[in-house]
Amino acid sequence: MDDFLSRRAFLGVLSAGSLAPGLAAGQTFASDRIPLISRELWQWVRSQLVLDPDIAWLDTARFGPTLRAVLSRQYRSTERQSRDFPRYQAATFGPDAIGAPLAAIGEFLGADAADIVLTGGAGEGLGLVAQGLDLQAGDEVLTTTHDHPTAVYPWLAQARRRGIKVVQLPQDGVPAAPEAIVGRFAAAVTPQTKVMAFSHVQYTDGTVMPVRELCALARGNGIFSLVDGAQAAGLQEVTLRDLGCDAYATCFHKWLNGPFGSGALFVKRESQQRLWPLAADGPSGWETSDRFGAASPAASAGVTAQAKFGQFARYRGPALDAMPIAFEFQQTVNRARIATRVRELATYLRLQVARLPEVRVLTPTHPSLWSGIVSLRVNGRDHGTITETLAREDGIVVGRVQHGAVFDALRVSLHASTDTAEIDRFVTALQRRL
Repeated sequence: MDDFLSRRAFLGVLSAGSLAPGLAAGQTFASDRIPLISRELWQWVRSQLVLDPDIAWLDTARFGPTLRAVLSRQYRSTERQSRDFPRYQAATFGPDAIGAPLAAIGEFLGADAADIVLTGGAGEGLGLVAQGLDLQAGDEVLTTTHDHPTAVYPWLAQARRRGIKVVQLPQDGVPAAPEAIVGRFAAAVTPQTKVMAFSHVQYTDGTVMPVRELCALARGNGIFSLVDGAQAAGLQEVTLRDLGCDAYATCFHKWLNGPFGSGALFVKRESQQRLWPLAADGPSGWETSDRFGAASPAASAGVTAQAKFGQFARYRGPALDAMPIAFEFQQTVNRARIATRVRELATYLRLQVARLPEVRVLTPTHPSLWSGIVSLRVNGRDHGTITETLAREDGIVVGRVQHGAVFDALRVSLHASTDTAEIDRFVTALQRRL
């Protein structure tokens, strides 16, 4: 298994005849060329990803292999950037140009372009909010023991710096129902709670959180709600207008198979004034005049959040250029069909591991609380050792999530491109080690 894309494979990405007309015309995946029969469709989906064919990749929750068309667009965009940098920057990040990718992201996520900020991933967006809110000593941030380190440590840094308190809500066992999750949060809210920060889909056990209800709880108590959507975009249908959150951070290099190091932060219009920018190279959105005393020009109506918070985006031109291809891919294949496929695969995995008495599924069974991430506890075995040997000896890549003594599990992430044969291969290899 080579760590690098071979020269022949790379040239194949660039010269694939099916890509050239699509890139020129702004459409990469023509619907009349998508297979209709399910088995052929998912094989075709797999063929669009740059992935070693010998690897059973069951770790999309960590990283989703990139679409060939995305790599091709990125390469050609990088060429244009190098050939004529001033013209490229103007055409990509100029006042009129920047609105197009923001609109594409907004359309895919169900949000207004003016509320979208381009980021390098969910972690950047989560950190921007943690550092941007004016919290005082004694204020509380309510999160959970299951949230990702990049979602919790920015708050812990603020606790050290400003004297705020971070409350990590424990999760006892496997969540039984959405109401139980909401009740757990409600019981932990105090008059000092100023922020509720939680995942849309928990990366530890795959629990799909009742986001709308939790945001309503926060709103009803005057609490700022921040959602970590790193595991949601491309896995769950996301319509930010309906969720009611103040801010939502996500990335595009997992379930969307988009450019590595790409993502977005949504900040609700009325919440944008509550945040300071993480970095500033101008006064837009937070100061009325520039450093020389001249009046600060107003940002274009469609890019207000980007103008205030998105200073680092100018370094991400090729990724920005390629992002819409990942959205188009999902829309062409059909987002609802992808979600159905993922749930079918997760059901199949559950049935297969049910034959192994030493293995316990830690992902909820309630219909609304699970999707494509299935976490497993193997009694009496070290999950780190299992993960390493599966990759080294069997070419099977799964995740291992460990949060001290709170949670320790194997994590299997099932993408629409996963084949049932790969699941069988994993279960058989796991059984040999029991």
